[in-house]
Amino acid sequence: MRAAVRPKQQKKPLRHTVVTLAFFAIFVYFSYHLIHGDSGYFANKGLQKKLVVAEQKRAQKKSDREKLENRVKLLRPDSLDLDMLDERARVILGFMKPQERVLTDASAK
Repeated sequence: MRAAVRPKQQKKPLRHTVVTLAFFAIFVYFSYHLIHGDSGYFANKGLQKKLVVAEQKRAQKKSDREKLENRVKLLRPDSLDLDMLDERARVILGFMKPQERVLTDASAK
């Protein structure tokens, strides 16, 4: 004769469900922080946008600096440009010759 078959215990399906839910909760937790965390996807995109803006500002500042360095180089004693010296003296000191006329552009500022 056959041995008596015992009915399955109800704890195994409940335990399996709890373990599955626990792993799903852990998965959701890490997925959320992967996207929205301090080093997540959206934070990375924000940093990339800030980097692009900072690089553009740096390029502009570098261009401005090179222009200023060129003007300063023209005023150094070893490579003095007389036209530049004359221009700066007229602007700073307000000198002009009697036969000259000064035209100003009001919209330049």
